[in-house]
Amino acid sequence: MAGVGAMAVMVAPQAQAGPASDAPSLVSAAGATRLPAGAVPGHWTVDRQVPAPTLPQGAPATKAATVPQTPGTVDSDITLEVRDVRYAGQVCGTGRVDMVTGPGPMTLTLTQSRAIASTWSASVTIPAWKVSTQVGFSVTDTATRTEAGAYTVPAGKFGYLEAYPLYDLFYYDIYSRAVTDHWVGNGSAQHPVGYCYNHWSN
Repeated sequence: MAGVGAMAVMVAPQAQAGPASDAPSLVSAAGATRLPAGAVPGHWTVDRQVPAPTLPQGAPATKAATVPQTPGTVDSDITLEVRDVRYAGQVCGTGRVDMVTGPGPMTLTLTQSRAIASTWSASVTIPAWKVSTQVGFSVTDTATRTEAGAYTVPAGKFGYLEAYPLYDLFYYDIYSRAVTDHWVGNGSAQHPVGYCYNHWSN
């Protein structure tokens, strides 16, 4: 598979019925990649096209907000700040961006450029630019990534090759300086960095 970045080993919370694969597991410095629920790990490979971030690793905050929120009190609160940004690893998106199929023996390929949007969410209303400033990328922009996946379909089989976006996932906390620097919520943001490929034959 062509690409600028490294390949990564994947983990999935559960497996679905499907043909077995003896494809090798490939590990990169970026660590494990989360797959969509029900994915078969042996069918997936990753093409990371940008360097991995150097932010601290971390998980979402689990504490409860200590400042009561009512509609409108946070919407225009200029005292809100995004802090404690943590890198949570790679995650494969669930929205398929391309697919090719065909009978073996043949090699299926996906090679084209796609504009993939960043995504973000927050438990309280906060301007997107405040999140962008702290996570290091615009959470409202798109990034163009070039697909470069291939899968050789065995003779006598019918093969499938799908492409999904690969994101870097970040978590962050939101504080209000108006109430003695209290935590008021949290959020997450995803930045497209390459593609996940799902391939199988039957």
